[in-house]
Amino acid sequence: MTRSSVLSPEELASARPGAPLDAAQAGIPARVADRIRRGDTHRDVLDFLVAELKANFPTHSWSGIYLVEGESLVLGPYRGPDTPHRLIRVGAEGVCGWVAGRGVPQVIPDVSADPRYLSCSPVVRSEIVVPIAREGRVLGVIDVDSEIEAAFTRTDLDALTELARLVAPILPPSPGARP
Repeated sequence: MTRSSVLSPEELASARPGAPLDAAQAGIPARVADRIRRGDTHRDVLDFLVAELKANFPTHSWSGIYLVEGESLVLGPYRGPDTPHRLIRVGAEGVCGWVAGRGVPQVIPDVSADPRYLSCSPVVRSEIVVPIAREGRVLGVIDVDSEIEAAFTRTDLDALTELARLVAPILPPSPGARP
């Protein structure tokens, strides 16, 4: 994909079909729900979630969560190389900021073709970002990078959307959370 074939945000809200999840991947929501039921803190649940994503999806080079605090996304738990992007302006910076500002997931098959992309690493080729929302307010985003171009499919989008719905009720309200 080249810059001349940039997809619109509406087109990036979906993805091509993908293979079904394997048993370990399909079991992540149940394992996360177990952590929630036993009363783990939201921070511990999110840390467990990103660890599960990184461990069970070999195409994930980086898996993390950003939480809305005021007008910024603040880096929460993550797995993968360190990132220089610990604060991202909601609605104004990067794909994560765009998703947090609009509440619409984005599946970026080629990050070099998306002017919104904030480079964390020169080896990242694709990204998927899913909002975590409750009562119409975005409280954070799940962000996953891959070193493989077009790594993310509808299967990934559906899985991350399910995980976002699962953890949304346990997140603390943010006074700056966007509708």
